[in-house]
Amino acid sequence: MDTTWPLSAAVVGLIILQASLARSQLGSWLAPGAFFGLMWAVVGVLSLSIAPELRIWPGILWVLFMSCSAHLGGLLVWSGESSSYRTSASEGVALQGPPLPLALPLLLASVILGMAGVVYLVSASGLQLRSFFSISEVSRLSMHFSELRYTNPDYREPAAALVLTVFIYLAGYLGGMIFARRGSPLERLAALSGVVPALLETLVLGTRTILIAFVIIWIASWCATRVYIGERRLWRNWQLALTILGSGLIAMTVLVLTVQTVRMGMLAQRPTPVAMLYAETQVKGNLRSVRVQVVGYATTFSKWFSENWDVWQAPGLGRYSFDGPAGWLGYRSKLPEEINISPYADASRFDATNVYSALRQMALDWTLPGSSIFFLILSALASLAYVKVCGRNAGYIPATVLYYQIAMYVTGFALRFTLSDAAWVLFASYLWLVSGAELRGYLSES
Repeated sequence: MDTTWPLSAAVVGLIILQASLARSQLGSWLAPGAFFGLMWAVVGVLSLSIAPELRIWPGILWVLFMSCSAHLGGLLVWSGESSSYRTSASEGVALQGPPLPLALPLLLASVILGMAGVVYLVSASGLQLRSFFSISEVSRLSMHFSELRYTNPDYREPAAALVLTVFIYLAGYLGGMIFARRGSPLERLAALSGVVPALLETLVLGTRTILIAFVIIWIASWCATRVYIGERRLWRNWQLALTILGSGLIAMTVLVLTVQTVRMGMLAQRPTPVAMLYAETQVKGNLRSVRVQVVGYATTFSKWFSENWDVWQAPGLGRYSFDGPAGWLGYRSKLPEEINISPYADASRFDATNVYSALRQMALDWTLPGSSIFFLILSALASLAYVKVCGRNAGYIPATVLYYQIAMYVTGFALRFTLSDAAWVLFASYLWLVSGAELRGYLSES
């Protein structure tokens, strides 16, 4: 256990209290001012419990400060309006979700296009489609694309594949909304269908980002739609919340191990003695790296914060938080330095990471004081959108979804990914058209 563990635990306790106060004042955990604090309280608890030897002091102090900034942003626009919309499903009134004309056909079309993107990637690599049915071939595919990414910083997948990947994320946005509307069992099953192309592309490219981003998008859309229909509870009871959290940790562990195993070629055909020795070494290392992948960013941010909190750096003005779109425009930011966060003498490459959390990216773009002001304004705008969604204005759902994404994507700023940004634009355009038609009386709730 790290010597600063008690201090870190005390600050995490303060974050929990502050988030609970925000929930009480703003009326729901789904209020943006409370949601951000809740997400980082979970990160703090996980860091202290599953990796107590990893130091999150003094960076956890900045987490508390940013959580307070989100809380204050919510209070700036809160006027009791959201409390006046308390008629909710939890009070026995079944409210309809937003009218979503053609949403199901659009979802299915997005899933098909996403699958087409995966097929295109396989074909572009020179393999046949039957490679999907061979674990060793999938492992070779993953190794191939991983090697291209890590050996060439400017490498991008074929343009057609990138365009089709946008529809995987669009399926996440639409699926979360459709699932939250409590439709028929078939509709709810269809709402989950986007996970298929997301999982397949994750395995083919050997990167966890696609599936993780898809899940975050799906949950964010589901949460915002629940706000629209009048549901203010994030969970029905604490037992269910803890079950979901535990299941999520297990799923994350399985995902990390699977992707690491596939892209390192451990499932490729090898001579049996070599395969056994190689697999044993890699499995031990991958198991060791799981904790680094799940909570290591809190430690790396804390280390960076302790070394840079009083050092002036010229602000990047968006190059770090939006490095994906900025890269397409020719503004490339330097890759973060990979550091080893293990305090033990037997530290290995499996204890290294270059993920520093979304807080560092905002700080590099706007400076540390500036990032708190930036996030205060962002939280205030999101809270305003939240109040409008509580008033059943579907046109503000996309803004609320975007804030939930930012709050949940703790490892990096959510808008740094060009493809998910493009999917959000499509999703927002659809809802704005639907909302405009509803206001003009062209649509009726179903």
